[in-house]
Amino acid sequence: MRRHQQILFGLLCLLPAWACGSSEESVPQRSYYMGFTPWPYAATTAAVDDVYAKIQADGDIVAHHVMDGIPWAEAYAGSNYPVNVEGSLAGRLTKTQSTKQVFLAIESLDGGRADLAGNWGAGSNEARTAPWNSYDFDDQQVADAYTAFALDLIGRFQPLYFNYGTEVSELILNNPTRYAKFKIFAGRVYTAIKAKHPTLKLMVSIALKEPGSTEMNTVKTQITGLLPYVDVVGVSVYPYAFFGTQNGKDPNTLATSWLSQIQTLARGLPIAITETGWVGENLSIPAFSLSVTSNEALQEAYVSRLLTEAELLGAEFVVWFTVSDFDTLWNNTLGKDPLSQIWKDTGLYDEGQNPRHALTTWRAWYSRPRR
Repeated sequence: MRRHQQILFGLLCLLPAWACGSSEESVPQRSYYMGFTPWPYAATTAAVDDVYAKIQADGDIVAHHVMDGIPWAEAYAGSNYPVNVEGSLAGRLTKTQSTKQVFLAIESLDGGRADLAGNWGAGSNEARTAPWNSYDFDDQQVADAYTAFALDLIGRFQPLYFNYGTEVSELILNNPTRYAKFKIFAGRVYTAIKAKHPTLKLMVSIALKEPGSTEMNTVKTQITGLLPYVDVVGVSVYPYAFFGTQNGKDPNTLATSWLSQIQTLARGLPIAITETGWVGENLSIPAFSLSVTSNEALQEAYVSRLLTEAELLGAEFVVWFTVSDFDTLWNNTLGKDPLSQIWKDTGLYDEGQNPRHALTTWRAWYSRPRR
């Protein structure tokens, strides 16, 4: 009987691959890594540990986005960093599982995306002191200090991807003169890092807005000069907050090219979603005249559309910014800052750490093997 079964199976396998159940194509796959940043929902050790546990259970890449500034003087001199800097870096490294890929981003721009990043010393984003407060992107000292810090952290984190220009599109829009200097910085940083790490994928990211808008047309024109110093083009996208039309407030009515517009800007380079999200409840920020009606179902619709379209684009990775709503952090540590409120309720877990519907959709895609 077994011999007959073997013959029958062999004959069946002369049929198309789907008939044998042996083709990998019959199993839904994904092109991209999936992950989160370790942004905490409260300034406590327990919250930080919980977030790391969540993001590593439901992701194969961890996004370490260093937004604290650069220890300019120490990096340039090759001297020891402040204790605060070392403590923060050690915490990230200790809590990241060795089995996970890493996307590392080190801010070279300030929070307003109009100037050079601040200093990381006893505190984060301190004012730069002399002579660093007189330097700009085109000064060799800036490129040397940034590169030294970046190479050190690349050695520690061993990332698969490295972003040296988060949302550089905003610098194009906010300060075109400084952007011209940034391109000089980019050339120096890219060349120096590539010399040490030729296979590391270097990136900048673009903050997407409404397709066809004046802003996106300007970015499309100006980003060209930066592309020789980029291996992968990143996308930062939060349509509910930054698309500016009513269609942008509903994931079901987003423009057809809401995400695929990046293909035109990237001009054939691979793309990745460096950060994204959608609120799971209503959002109202009078200071920005921003009002969004949302719920779990709409957030889930966005996750489904995001992951489907990222697959069609062959994205390298997708990072959902925060895994949990951070109401506690916002109410206390962040002092109810209206800017950070934009992202406060984008978690796949709500403020009570209850999973939202979107997490089920995320997990369904995460269960697919990455090709």
